[in-house]
Amino acid sequence: MTIPSIRTVGKGVTILVVDDEEFIRTLVRERLEIAGYSVDEACNGKEALAKLSAGRHTVLLTDIRMPEMDGIALLREATSRFPEVAGIVMSAHAELDTAVSALKIGACDYITKPFNFDVLLITIENSIRKKALERELQDYQVNLEKKVKEQTDLINQMYIRSIDSLIKALEAKDFYTRGHSQRVTMYSVAIGKEMRLSPEQIEILRQASILHDLGKIGVREAVLNKPGKLTDDEYNEITLHPEVATKILEPIPYFRPLLPAILHHHERFDGKGYPDRLKGCDIPLESRIMAVADTFDSMTSTRAYRKALSLETANAEILRCSGTQFDPEIVPFFLGVQGKIEILGDLDDLILPDGHIDEIFAHSG
Repeated sequence: MTIPSIRTVGKGVTILVVDDEEFIRTLVRERLEIAGYSVDEACNGKEALAKLSAGRHTVLLTDIRMPEMDGIALLREATSRFPEVAGIVMSAHAELDTAVSALKIGACDYITKPFNFDVLLITIENSIRKKALERELQDYQVNLEKKVKEQTDLINQMYIRSIDSLIKALEAKDFYTRGHSQRVTMYSVAIGKEMRLSPEQIEILRQASILHDLGKIGVREAVLNKPGKLTDDEYNEITLHPEVATKILEPIPYFRPLLPAILHHHERFDGKGYPDRLKGCDIPLESRIMAVADTFDSMTSTRAYRKALSLETANAEILRCSGTQFDPEIVPFFLGVQGKIEILGDLDDLILPDGHIDEIFAHSG
């Protein structure tokens, strides 16, 4: 080995030198300390891992052939546990293939024995620089992801505000819709929790319920508030509201997971509903839950064309239609949660305060 010209380049950097030959470790240590590096030593891979765990090292300079744990095994473990450490392999010419393999498992570089210490210093400097660039790239990616998330959140908030404006416009046309959507949300979520649905399903159910009648923005006010029986054309206009809602929401990626539940909340378990005449479990679960909650609240609320039915009458009708209009497995859950959500009291008390869209979507992050 040749003795290099002395350069002070390693201030603040600690290098762990791993070799089973004490003479090699001592010689490398002396030369690196002359260059300004702090140096620690280990005689095999196991000892090296213990020292990496105990201290902060910038560079791992390891031989390949060692007892107990060789350099490749050490490097594989160190790369996984200490990714911030720059690994460099020292190898004989005959081990060049092994050194190249080391690069594939995370080494920054390798140097062949016997080596020139000037080359070793350059190799160390380059490896430190490479790790620094990797950290900068990772920081950039993290910051970029953060900025993208911030922009996405901002766009989603703009979408939510736009939908909120549409709902307020609908409420101005038909004030009943506001209280109805929020009570349907409360009933639906209570059913979902009683059924032990996942938090993700509960959140889909919550959001879809509050938006399920959004499509009525496309229905004429005279039809929404008509006190008498609807004509066939007027009824057909009403039945388009699930499709209108999905068309409004579909261009917005944020709302797409809700679309199946909203589109099919007027399907019937016997296949006689709309818009697609789906039957049984072909209907999304959220839609089947909303169908019970939606119908119950419609019956127990005063409408332009009739007064509210009693709770007993409404419950009897829900039971009568179990298996035809409603999923027979969901009806018992609905009847079982009535007391828990206090729907036997004044239904108007269940209306959430203004700004309900923000409350509903605050859970989704």
